[in-house]
Amino acid sequence: MSRKTKFLVIGAGITGCALARLLQQRGEHDVILLEAEAEPGGLCRSKQIRGHVLDIGGGRFLCTRYPEVYEFIFSHIPREEFTHFERVSKIALEGEVIDYPIEFNLWQLSPEKGRAYLESCLKAGEVDGRPQPSNFEEWIRWKLGDRIADGYMLPYNRKIWGVEPEEMDIDWVSKLPRMDTAAILASWRERGFDRGRMPSHQTFYYPREGGFQRIFDAIAAPVREKIWLGRPVTRLEHVGDGWRVNDEIDAEVVINTAPWTKIHAAAGDDPSLRDALARLRISSIVVSLHEEAYSHDWHWCYRPDESTRFHREFYIANFAPHSAPGGVYRETNAKRWLPGQGEIFSHLNEAAYPIPVRGHAAAIRAVREYYAARKMYGVGRWGQHAYHNSDVCIREAMHLVDALLS
Repeated sequence: MSRKTKFLVIGAGITGCALARLLQQRGEHDVILLEAEAEPGGLCRSKQIRGHVLDIGGGRFLCTRYPEVYEFIFSHIPREEFTHFERVSKIALEGEVIDYPIEFNLWQLSPEKGRAYLESCLKAGEVDGRPQPSNFEEWIRWKLGDRIADGYMLPYNRKIWGVEPEEMDIDWVSKLPRMDTAAILASWRERGFDRGRMPSHQTFYYPREGGFQRIFDAIAAPVREKIWLGRPVTRLEHVGDGWRVNDEIDAEVVINTAPWTKIHAAAGDDPSLRDALARLRISSIVVSLHEEAYSHDWHWCYRPDESTRFHREFYIANFAPHSAPGGVYRETNAKRWLPGQGEIFSHLNEAAYPIPVRGHAAAIRAVREYYAARKMYGVGRWGQHAYHNSDVCIREAMHLVDALLS
């Protein structure tokens, strides 16, 4: 006999567990979460390795512009259990290292190189009033100029996404504010940068003990007994007004936080969505742990040089002083990863980033509308196939709970 539940959540990562907790706080306790892995947490898991704190999903920091997300998190784990940092991030550029963001710190480059970058930036298409292009490579050139495009943005994005920038859409970046040439020139003349212009993560919180998983654990603790581990979704049958899941659970409503391709296959692989699903591409990332001495205060550094396999590295003890000294972890696209690069541990995140290829927005809209009409709702990084950080995943879970219970 099948088990009946009102809400079934696919995936027990930060989105799924936050959503279950939000339902619980609204008096909805009839919830089951199915998690394919042997442990919950998804990309928010942390490990202790030789005294080093390693966030195996890659860079994870608490920073949000949504007060309600802070309120939700700090109601589960007190703010006093975090350290608050002013972000220190760097860009390794043509043999030199400057502060992020690049356009406001060109003055830190050697004079001739800095001036070349500045002049290229001031000739960008947006500055000249040219129309906005439709693919990411042309958009970067239009937005920041050829020199920043060729030296930093294009190689970096090739490394992180594993596709050519011309294959990517611009919907995920096109709402960035217009480039402030006056501020760029002022930073050049004054040899300084107003940190208030940091595009994101100007400051962030990190747990005083453990890793980012402490946030996940605090949110998940009240719903832990509702998580069924080691239970991948292999069969979904739309029965009447609900769903039969894995031939063992009858759910009134299904909420999906996992990549849609496997979910659609479990639901029978309706061919009408195949073209859309083909555009929901995913980037896999390897996070590797290394031991190297460092004496700077950097939190992380972007590495666009394509002769270097990894694209970003993090200096753990600088944001987690309770971690062993000398810990560095690196993010490398799985297509570029080669083992044996001095790592003491590595972890493959098969589903790390949703790739915003051209047409992806219409594709995910078609998939979500198809399933929403059948009472299956997608939310979070994978359910919405959008590059949502943890804070946005929680906020989107809040919006869905409001909609489901309204």
